[in-house]
Amino acid sequence: MPGAGGWEGDVADQANSDTEAELQIRLHQTDGRLARAIDEALVRVKQGTYGVCVTCKNSISKARLNAVPWTHQCRNCKEKQRT
Repeated sequence: MPGAGGWEGDVADQANSDTEAELQIRLHQTDGRLARAIDEALVRVKQGTYGVCVTCKNSISKARLNAVPWTHQCRNCKEKQRT
């Protein structure tokens, strides 16, 4: 075990601490992406283009907007993007 400023506890404690730190980093990254997506949706509201798919220019269904209000693509275009 390292001395002052080094590891505390056993190897399992250190592994748990490392896993927790990694999880917090990933959650922070996800939060950042979601915040940007919401900000972009608010810009589209101000521009009057909210609810219009940026890919095909068709309307995004109300059900999709209710499920994912920050979306910028209709379901069909999003599914095509995944393949």
